[in-house]
Amino acid sequence: MMRQNRKMTALARAGAIAMLGAWIVWAGAIGSAARAVELLGAQTPEVSTPEPFEMVRSLQSLQAQVAHGNSQANSAQRALLKQMRDVFENADPEVWQDARNARASVVYLLSGGHPAVMRKLLGYDPLPLVPADLMHGALAYIEGRAGDARKHLSRFDPLELEPGLGGQVALVRAALHVREDPQEAIRMLDIARLLMPGTLVEEAALRREVFLVGKQGDIEKLQSLSLTYMRRFHGSLYGNDFRRRFAAAIDTLGFGTKDDLFSLLESLLSEFDIDSRRSLYVTLSHHALLNGRLDVVKKATKVALPLAMAGTDDEMRLKLYRAGALIGEKEIRESLHLLWSVDRARLSAEDEVLMDAIFERVNQIRHWPDAPEGTPPAAQPVIVTAKPGNPSWETPLMKRAQRDIDAVSRDIADRSRSD
Repeated sequence: MMRQNRKMTALARAGAIAMLGAWIVWAGAIGSAARAVELLGAQTPEVSTPEPFEMVRSLQSLQAQVAHGNSQANSAQRALLKQMRDVFENADPEVWQDARNARASVVYLLSGGHPAVMRKLLGYDPLPLVPADLMHGALAYIEGRAGDARKHLSRFDPLELEPGLGGQVALVRAALHVREDPQEAIRMLDIARLLMPGTLVEEAALRREVFLVGKQGDIEKLQSLSLTYMRRFHGSLYGNDFRRRFAAAIDTLGFGTKDDLFSLLESLLSEFDIDSRRSLYVTLSHHALLNGRLDVVKKATKVALPLAMAGTDDEMRLKLYRAGALIGEKEIRESLHLLWSVDRARLSAEDEVLMDAIFERVNQIRHWPDAPEGTPPAAQPVIVTAKPGNPSWETPLMKRAQRDIDAVSRDIADRSRSD
C-alpha cells in the first residue's frame, strides 16, 4: 500500500509539472532552464492529480498555440501527452465514471494520445461513462481500421456532442469520407470549424478543406477559406502543408492556363500580406514545375520575383523554378543566366537535385545561331549555349565524336608527313 501511495504521489507530481509547463507556455513566460528548475524545485503546497478533463483542456490550449506558430508550445504538448499517458493509465477506474473524464479519454486519443490508454479503458467493467461506439471508433481510426471507424462513428452527429469532442469527431469523419463522398467530408470539416474556432482542429479543417473545394471547382469557397486561414493561422507550424494543398488546388483548377483565371488568382493573393503571397507563389511554382505546368511557373515567378529580397532563399528558389520553365530555343539564354545567378548553398537538398536536372536538360539543347548575312549555310557554326563547368558536361555522343575527330586529324597529319 505504501508503494502504491508513493506511485500515486509521483504521478500527481508529474501531472502538476505538466500543468505548470502548460501554464508557463500560455503566459508566454518561458525562461531559461535554470529558472524552470527553480520554479519546479520551489516549496509549493501539496498539489492533487489533475482530472483527465483538466489535462485535456491544457493539451487543447497548447495545440491552439501551435496553430498560431508557437514552437515552444509544440515541444510542451509532446511532454504533456507523455505525462497524460502515465496519469490516465494509472488512474482509478472510478475516475472514468465522470462523463467529463470519459469524454476526455476520446479527445486525448484523437489529439495525438497513445492508443494503449484506450485499449486499457475498454477492458474496464463498467466501461467509462461515454458511448462505447465512440471509444471503439476512435481507436479503430487511430489504428488504421477505416471500415470499423466509419461503422462506429457514423452513429453520432458531431453537433449533438460536447463541442470539444464533436469537433474532433467531425474532423475524423471528414477523413473517413474524403475518397468516397467528398461533399460529406466538406460538410464535416465545416462542422469541425464551427465547433472549435481558433483551435488546431479549425486550422487542420481549413487546410484539408482548401484542397477539397479546389478539386470540386468551388473557386468562391476556395477564396473564402484561404483568406480565413491566412488571416487566422498565417503563422501556423503547419503552414507549409497549407501552402502545398493550396498550390495543388490552384493547379487542379487550371489557374495558369487562362489569363482571366490567373488574374483571379492574383486578385485573391493580393488580399494576403507580402510574405504570405511570396511563399504561396514559391510553393505554386515548385508544384507546377514538377507537374510540367510551365506556363503557371512563368506567370507565378514573374509576379513573385519582385516580392523576394535579393540573395534570399526565396529568390534563389524562384530563379531556379523560372529557369526550369524557360528551357526552349527562344528562352534558353535567360534560363542559363538565371541558373548561373543561383547560389546553390541557399537551396534545399531537393532543390539541388532539381537544379542538377535542369542543368542536364539545358546541356542537351543545341541550336543554330543567327549567322552573319551572306554566310553560306554549310559554313554556319553550331554554338553551345551552356558553358561547361566540368568534363561531365560532355555527352557520350560528343565524346565519341571528339575521338573520331582526333583520329582523323592524326591520320591526316601522318599522311602529310609521309607525303
